[in-house]
Amino acid sequence: MNNSDITILWATQSGRAKACARRTIRLLQSKQQQQQQSSNNNNNKLNIHGCCSLDEYNFLSLGQQSVQQSNDEPPIKKQHTLLLFVSTTGDAEQPNNMIQTWNLLLSKSLSNQYYTNTSFALFALGDRSYGPTAFCAAGRKLATRLVQLGALPLCQLGYGDDGSLNGGVFADLDVWLEKELFPSVIVAKPMSSGMSSSTSTQNGTADVSGSINMMADVHENSSSSTSPYQVKILQSNDHNESSVTNNSHDIEEWQREEYQQSYSKYFTQLCPATSYQYTHQLERLATSSSSSDNPPLLGCVTVNERITSEDWIQDTRHIRIHVTDSMIGNGGSSSQQQHHHSLPYQAGDVATILPSNPSSLVERFISLLPQSIRNLADATLHISYNPNQTSTTIMNHPWPTTCTLRGLLTHCADIQSLPEREDLYALSSYCNTKQQINGQDQQDKLISLSETSGASLYGDYIIREKRNWVDVLYDFDSILSSVLLGVEELLMILPSMLPRHFSIASSPLDMKQQQQNQKLASDSDKAAAGFELELCVAVVEGSTPLGRPYTGCCSKYLASLVPNQITTTKDDKEGGLSSVVRLWIHPGSFSKLPLNPRLVVEDGEQLDSPSSRRFDTPIMCIGAGTGIAPLRSLTLEREAHIGKVLPSSHSSSAGDELVNNTTITNTDDDVDNILVFGCRKKTKDYYYSSEWETLTNNNRLQLIPAFSRDQKHKLYVQRALREANGGELIVRHILERQGAVYIAGGSKMARAVKDEIVEALTDRLDGGEKDAKRLLNKMKRKGLFSIEAWS
Repeated sequence: MNNSDITILWATQSGRAKACARRTIRLLQSKQQQQQQSSNNNNNKLNIHGCCSLDEYNFLSLGQQSVQQSNDEPPIKKQHTLLLFVSTTGDAEQPNNMIQTWNLLLSKSLSNQYYTNTSFALFALGDRSYGPTAFCAAGRKLATRLVQLGALPLCQLGYGDDGSLNGGVFADLDVWLEKELFPSVIVAKPMSSGMSSSTSTQNGTADVSGSINMMADVHENSSSSTSPYQVKILQSNDHNESSVTNNSHDIEEWQREEYQQSYSKYFTQLCPATSYQYTHQLERLATSSSSSDNPPLLGCVTVNERITSEDWIQDTRHIRIHVTDSMIGNGGSSSQQQHHHSLPYQAGDVATILPSNPSSLVERFISLLPQSIRNLADATLHISYNPNQTSTTIMNHPWPTTCTLRGLLTHCADIQSLPEREDLYALSSYCNTKQQINGQDQQDKLISLSETSGASLYGDYIIREKRNWVDVLYDFDSILSSVLLGVEELLMILPSMLPRHFSIASSPLDMKQQQQNQKLASDSDKAAAGFELELCVAVVEGSTPLGRPYTGCCSKYLASLVPNQITTTKDDKEGGLSSVVRLWIHPGSFSKLPLNPRLVVEDGEQLDSPSSRRFDTPIMCIGAGTGIAPLRSLTLEREAHIGKVLPSSHSSSAGDELVNNTTITNTDDDVDNILVFGCRKKTKDYYYSSEWETLTNNNRLQLIPAFSRDQKHKLYVQRALREANGGELIVRHILERQGAVYIAGGSKMARAVKDEIVEALTDRLDGGEKDAKRLLNKMKRKGLFSIEAWS
């Protein structure tokens, strides 16, 4: 392959596919350099570009681009080479950042010759413990679809298994690179053991030159640079303090007037592609434009209470957020002509939260940096970006154009994350090998940690002991005295803070009705501004095998927010809002919740029929732990809709309900909602138990609990489901009542529950397992069978 362009794309939920892409870029460049040095031939050149997620790339344009030939010949399609890294998430699903691309590729308008100008290599990531059908399913489906559309595979599909010995997916990646990819794209001799050994210079210093594309200049008028980034630093003692409001110590840097616009543009880049957009009055638009103009909503925490027993090992929080504004300034889209929805979100939607790092951790991180950087911690950085300057590295989203280093570390850099192997390799360049006694040893160790041969060391040091960026800088103190690490290098290697996703636990209709009642009670427009949502958040915290404490970045951030009442609005200039949360809202897995009521009336006479239940479609919700969040949202939303059809004042005695002047006596068969919920102990972590008991007493819910530790033998959700109603619950709900099934919680639980449903249907359907899976797929297409699972 001579003078070839390679576009590198990834699809990932946790970042592992992106990490594989980063590693491949470095090794691919190293391999090419080896080949050129051995052959003294610089004609074979790989131009790596693209380097983004699938949904950030115009995938459809590949089949449309053409090259004009000479001699008046017709244009031919431009040739493209893709290198793809695709993870599988949830129930053998595509990651969020490739869903749009996948839906486009499924279009029937694309011919089987559409991608005849495209060749590709694909490395799929997954976990074999999920079974052969789910293992690397997203990657395998994408490869198959590309071939159907005419694309040509460069080599055999690569498979990365999380459970592989000596390195997991990275061990599988290195084998695939050596045996499949490199021979396909580079004409070279077999690679020697230790793939990246050639990336060290002769003096033993790892060479990551070419990965730096930021430059800092302490002078006011700096010379131009070929780097994509230019950073000017204005010392804090020269800063115009008059622009800082008197209460600046009470608000975060991103809220301050002189920085707000810059941070808003940066945060907007992190917006999930499918997020809703809102008007100035925070009304959800019926149509949404590009997320490029969709900064986060701003909310104030009004409730933050523990819902597990105080003596229980898990701290789980019920959090209510009152959304009051948007970082646009006036709050949302400027378009007032578009239609909007009556509710601000749908039941089962997801709130994407952008957390911040605690000030104590940021201060510790700064203290571990070279003195030259520490001196600039509170100086204002002016960062400009030159889009014409290309780089072969995988870059973060461009940092805010105006900020301080302390503010960037607090709100933009994920210093609580575990450094990837390539991060450790990059850090090795900045060990002071001359002035520190152990500097060379530390550099060698960082390089070893980055290699597959050091997989067990990386697992022990980073994964099991959960060492974050702060911990690594503390352990490798030769970086502290480095003259090589400057502000620009630091900004280049730091990872961006990624938003975290939480299923909304509240009913939008119920929240709206509560808010309207509060408005009537207080007769205050201010109290009713915006809208509310609720979350169920398990705080991640614990100790490693060596006793090192650790916490989850976003869950701990949310748990630390102090609730307060809404006393100010966006127009107030004094006081401000405490506990301000930045968030987006986007559809989850349960967007087709059946809400059509069945109101049976026949000349005002009582009907005695199983068909006289309130909804056309009953639902069965199955979940464990915080998987209860979206299931609570679905259940309460249906109850709120029933409340609109049948006001509570029309209800008769418990068990008998009035529907359009018709009395209906409910039986178990007629209950609209079934909940199968698992937790450890009834008295410790039975989330929202009083709500379920009330619905059960009102014959609005059939509850099947599974308290795993309340008996001698552990009882899990799948077993409770299997034994419910004498083993008939699943079959009767799906086959006889044509009910919907929604599953939420951990991926292993979700898989076990799905297997249980398939087995139950297999025993009843003539076609056995084949018909059972076909039926679930049909229900899935109609939105009647959905799974929201996470690892």
